[in-house]
Amino acid sequence: MAIPFITYISVKDNYCLSYFGDDEDTLNSIIKAREVIEKELKGLKVFITCKDSMKNTVFGKRNIIFESKLKDFKGRFAGSCDLKEKNDLELLLSESKINLNF
Repeated sequence: MAIPFITYISVKDNYCLSYFGDDEDTLNSIIKAREVIEKELKGLKVFITCKDSMKNTVFGKRNIIFESKLKDFKGRFAGSCDLKEKNDLELLLSESKINLNF
């Protein structure tokens, strides 16, 4: 189903990477990848959603949305990707033709 044009205009540059696992290294890899993705795909704003319990890992990082607040952001992204492990991130980057060595 198509979204209204006015809605599209407000969300077209917003993308969400979701990780609800417990591995801090994977979450840090996603944060590192976000910087590269935004650099490669100019104008794209990448948000990261994660468990509330990862607050210490993401403290001070921008565009982080905690699981408990995710419903407040419904409809604010043009797309999203659910990452369950680091391999999912590597596949996303590969499909997007973005080179990042872990």
